[in-house]
Amino acid sequence: MTRRYRLVPILFCLALIAAACGQKHGVHLASGSSRLGANGAAVDQNGDLVNPDTGQPVAGGAAAGGGGGGAAGGGGGGGTAGSRAGTAGGTSGTSGGGGTGGGAIVGDTIVVGIHAPVTGAAPFPATAFSKGKDVYFRYLNDTQNGINGRKVQVVFQDDQYNPSAAVAACKQMVEQNHAFVLVGGGGTDQIVACSQYAASVGVPYLAEGVAEAPLAKLANYFALSMTYKQQGLPLAQYMKNVLHVQRVAMIRGDTPNFEDAHSGFIQAAQGLGLHISQDIKIPKDASTAEATAAGGQLCSNPTDKPQAVYPLIAPSIWVQIVAGAHGQACDPIWSGVGVTEGLNTVAAIICPAGAKEAHFFSPFPGIDQMDQFDPAFRQAYDKYNPPPNRADEYDIGWDLWAAEKLIGSMLAAPGKNLSKESFVSTAAGKSFHTGIYPDVNYANSRFGGTAVHGLKVNCSANPPVYNTEFTFKSSF
Repeated sequence: MTRRYRLVPILFCLALIAAACGQKHGVHLASGSSRLGANGAAVDQNGDLVNPDTGQPVAGGAAAGGGGGGAAGGGGGGGTAGSRAGTAGGTSGTSGGGGTGGGAIVGDTIVVGIHAPVTGAAPFPATAFSKGKDVYFRYLNDTQNGINGRKVQVVFQDDQYNPSAAVAACKQMVEQNHAFVLVGGGGTDQIVACSQYAASVGVPYLAEGVAEAPLAKLANYFALSMTYKQQGLPLAQYMKNVLHVQRVAMIRGDTPNFEDAHSGFIQAAQGLGLHISQDIKIPKDASTAEATAAGGQLCSNPTDKPQAVYPLIAPSIWVQIVAGAHGQACDPIWSGVGVTEGLNTVAAIICPAGAKEAHFFSPFPGIDQMDQFDPAFRQAYDKYNPPPNRADEYDIGWDLWAAEKLIGSMLAAPGKNLSKESFVSTAAGKSFHTGIYPDVNYANSRFGGTAVHGLKVNCSANPPVYNTEFTFKSSF
């Protein structure tokens, strides 16, 4: 059987994956004179960020003062001009939690709202997020009575890998679930959209590091790991000094929120003397045909084939790119940054698609070392989710545990007088150490990541998995 015909069943399977993980229709959220911008945030007719309920502008995530009215059980929050907390004056109170624009925690519960692309980005196991979403905080509630005497409750929404749906999900968690803080679990466009919504209503927002440019002026936002731009130089160093390649390429989704990641890597690679063989941009929601063709394009010049390729796109698209490249006898080393490409559920599909070698930076080590980093995780996960538990459920749970351990330390920092303002002002001048995620330091910037872990795919395992390659590295 020729290579061409061996590719047919693989592409058929990938088409099914893409259909299952496809983009969902956007959810309209604009009210009054506001509308949804290109990144899903509420904007006015001039394109400026606005509070989606009032239509009033939000300048850099900070309001120029003004308090909001209180609803049942909560007082309105008030921002002050130039406040370090950078909150927008509350527009409505939340039961037991103060106004959405600020105010102290009232009662004995801290609500954490998490959104992530359960559908639309990769074929995640259906139970992975429901099992892992609150294991750390349940453990903390049971063993330490929560945080400073308050229990932590987690609410979770699937954002469908769609900015409009993400904003709708975040709005629901704030207005209906009374989330004190919002957390983005992945997807750059969704994180940008929800963080801008959170700024408009004065809610702190935390996420793994993604873009910088659209988030730089939001004083409520904190990156839990190095941004894509920050990782550009160490990734280029890693390719040159560890992978020992000279010809590299990048293939990315066509979204403005990837531009600083793109420029950061390309400039760093050129500065190190690496040759850019290909620099390809395709639709963020590329069809199977578009993604497959892009994969074939990577090695279209037989005298200038890239030795390593940096993919910055959803795994459901990347796997089609891998298959397209493999179908043209093009099997580069795949190496990049982020979270989702380094998950075991992705390893299980890229290896059959033709990937032979893949390395990704990650904010957490692989599950092969999770017991060394924090043995409490497996004990707690198995307690709340009786075994057997799959590798592709464990690693999502492990990521959530590691992120929530960092978030928990940030929630504890202001002490008993926890408010949205004290949370932001305390975090803005402090560093945090958990021993799983690399340390974050927000003394000079809210992009406080300091290092990365490295994961390497093991296609010989059954099923394929990512194993830890290195830990806590900031340069190579």
